[in-house]
Amino acid sequence: MSFEGDLKIFGSKNIPQYKHIGLHQETASEVFNMLYPYKMLPVYKDYIWGGHNLKRLGKATPDGRVAESWELSCIQGSESKIANGPLEGQNLTDVIKKYGERILGKEFAPSSQDMGMPLLLKYIDANDRLSIQVHPDDEYAREQEGGKKGKTEMWYIIDAKPGATVIHGFAEGYGKEKIRQAILERKHRDLYRKVNVKKGDVVFVPAGTVHALNDGLVVAEVQQHSDLTYRLFDYDRTDVTGKKRPLHIDKALDVLEYENHKPLYQGLLVDRDKIKSRYLVISKYFCVRQIEGKGMPIQLTADGSFSVFMFINGEAEITAGREKVRAGALETIFIPAYMGDYTIDGVFSALEVFVPDSAVNVYTYLINKGYPKDDILKNIAGVEGLGLNLGPVRESA
Repeated sequence: MSFEGDLKIFGSKNIPQYKHIGLHQETASEVFNMLYPYKMLPVYKDYIWGGHNLKRLGKATPDGRVAESWELSCIQGSESKIANGPLEGQNLTDVIKKYGERILGKEFAPSSQDMGMPLLLKYIDANDRLSIQVHPDDEYAREQEGGKKGKTEMWYIIDAKPGATVIHGFAEGYGKEKIRQAILERKHRDLYRKVNVKKGDVVFVPAGTVHALNDGLVVAEVQQHSDLTYRLFDYDRTDVTGKKRPLHIDKALDVLEYENHKPLYQGLLVDRDKIKSRYLVISKYFCVRQIEGKGMPIQLTADGSFSVFMFINGEAEITAGREKVRAGALETIFIPAYMGDYTIDGVFSALEVFVPDSAVNVYTYLINKGYPKDDILKNIAGVEGLGLNLGPVRESA
């Protein structure tokens, strides 16, 4: 996919230009057998705050409580598998190790500095409150957690009960020392800022931001490929064995950001060729745009960068060459970096997630299309952190 992330109509090509990545090493049969849309088999997590709402919204979950559905993961022990086509049943981690650049693109190939899958994608059923927590940034994670990545993330609100809230930052009237003292004394009541959310909202959570999903929410979560979470408070809950989950106070205090950030974004609508696309996030870690399918085929191409479609509702059919795959509500499709031309047809709403060569170029593309920088900064999450001297979008603590 081109850096600008725009939806394009491409002329048909028999075979994408693979010469730049040395695909002559595989036979033509092997190339076609690995480059097609992957329907992902999720890994389900049963945490104490989960419920049955993913199933209620149309996802074919297993019996019992489900808290999280890890849709795209190469985290050891929680790796996604491919559900369709010639690679059916294979672990995505193993496929990436074998084919590298052909799957993830040059930037994330095994030989690159940022090797490996950069994203972790989930659907979350917050039937009860999640722990109040914070994630480290890349520098802290690299130095203190054995070279791991930090975690910046976003939530797209799929479903919300009336009056639903999230925790994002600290309540007014609390400065740094007062916050630290309250946490050390375990006085969490009224310490955190609650933000009202509704279906369709976007919540952006930079590393260092104290946060939590409260009860009555179902979200799509897009984040850096990291499992690092430092809990500050878990409401003194116990698991089925009567044990409390561990807290990580010292590390949390190391990484906390005490100045509040803007929590909510609505996205910016970009109309082109009768295709409706709403840009939700433009950050150096990932970009997200929402695509609405209206029953007319959408033609796209994968020309060196991978992308992932998280289908929020409806049904779609993705076609690439001879391979077709259907996706329904709360299912996920991975598009390999050098798959070439493909179409998406159906009536649906989906989040397209990708990591551009340059997030600044995505921003510049919108500027060149005539969108005012103030509108971009106000409505698209992550732009504030691109280092463009646009002025902060912050709210006082």
